[in-house]
Amino acid sequence: MGIHTADAIVLRQYPYRETSVLVTCLTDRFGKLKGLVKGLRDQQRPRYRSAMEPLTLNRILFYDTRSSSLHLVSQCELLSGYAELTRDLDVMRLAASCAELADVVLEAEDPQPMVFHLLKDTLARLSGGERRLATVRIHFILRLLRLAGFHPQLDECTGCMQRPAGRQAFWSVRQGGVLCERCLHQDPRAEAMAPAMLEAFVACAEADGPHRVDPANTEGIQRYLDQFLHWRLERPLKTLRLSTA
Repeated sequence: MGIHTADAIVLRQYPYRETSVLVTCLTDRFGKLKGLVKGLRDQQRPRYRSAMEPLTLNRILFYDTRSSSLHLVSQCELLSGYAELTRDLDVMRLAASCAELADVVLEAEDPQPMVFHLLKDTLARLSGGERRLATVRIHFILRLLRLAGFHPQLDECTGCMQRPAGRQAFWSVRQGGVLCERCLHQDPRAEAMAPAMLEAFVACAEADGPHRVDPANTEGIQRYLDQFLHWRLERPLKTLRLSTA
């Protein structure tokens, strides 16, 4: 049985029996973990300096049982509560959506330090007063999907692997990205994309941080991403903007 320390963002929390909780965390060193925190809800004998609430950053000490995917968290200390998130409903919804998406996309116990820092930076940005919520959302989704290895293909046709001639492209969620006119037969229902829309989409995908997008293209990019998530993920997201693809 190993003992480990990690910084952890709480993605989900569930009550367990009378005084304990089950948590799903994204850690900086060990990836996504599930843990049991005994006595966390015991008001008579508080043992911890953190309530391990969702969307908080904590430093945890846990025991790796090796025989189970559920680990015992023996210590937890709050590092950041991102208190400002709760002051705006739209900001809170976006933060919850980012956490849920990370939970769904990532495999358990697969170290993903870059995803951890992406989520940490996104929560800090939202808590710090960032109000360009659409650009933050677009950046987080595209960056997360790229790190996870199944982002939409935008710079080349998914059919012939060539750049769309004349920048004319068609969005095909079923093909996982854009099609050129020559390959449109692979998905006749693909939606034509204006050159400006494609350029904005590619710029967002390649940017290191939230990329300023013309408001005329923001809604379209978000719609394409929602369709992509709805089609590709194994289970639906509670926070997904679209109910149907």
